Amino acid sequence: MDTFQPAFSSWLNAPAHQQWLATEGLRLLAFAKAAKLAEGFGNLDEKGRLSANAQAETMNTARMTHSFAMAHIQGLPGFAELVDHGIQALSGPLRDAEHGGWFATPEHRDGNTGKAAYLHAFVALAASSAVVAQRPGAQALLDDAIHIIDTHFWSEEEGAMRESFNRDWSVEEAYRGANSNMHATEAFLALADVTEDNRWLIRAQRIVERVIHDHAAANDYLVVEHFDRDWQA
Repeated sequence: MDTFQPAFSSWLNAPAHQQWLATEGLRLLAFAKAAKLAEGFGNLDEKGRLSANAQAETMNTARMTHSFAMAHIQGLPGFAELVDHGIQALSGPLRDAEHGGWFATPEHRDGNTGKAAYLHAFVALAASSAVVAQRPGAQALLDDAIHIIDTHFWSEEEGAMRESFNRDWSVEEAYRGANSNMHATEAFLALADVTEDNRWLIRAQRIVERVIHDHAAANDYLVVEHFDRDWQA
């Protein structure tokens, strides 16, 4: 019996769906432009407005820098200066000039002086995208992010990222998290592409082996998120 063969392998490849994705991407980019602040990028409400007391945050600044870099790489006009703004913020007020690494907010105005792997993974991703976009200062930012990850966060023994430290890196948190390691995996894949250094692929694989093939596989493939320092759930 003859079977019906669709004209395309999946609706994901349909021209109408591709057009919708492009239109939605442009809408989101236009929405995100309003997040710009003097020291980076901040939170927007559902209508795309900054609050009266909005302040820049490293997480938002890194994510926006990455997103605007991808827009610039696609040839969309008006995003290069936003990438540059993000690079300047991550190289300036959001960075700890004394001990290295990044605060959550400019010059730790929220009182939090800690250094979190989660945030540093996003800084590395943003820097790698900015390098591909060929923006000024991007390579120096990437080199800085790689140095911090290599020096403090990556544990070769564990095959994973350490979670967080105090400001001067002298005290390490007795915790390991799947979430920060997941985002590190994303960042490491990007770093492998940009640097052409396979150690980032090896590191990404080691994280997946630990979090998925070890702990999740032993838990009916339900991902365990929280661990102690010895990777006990």
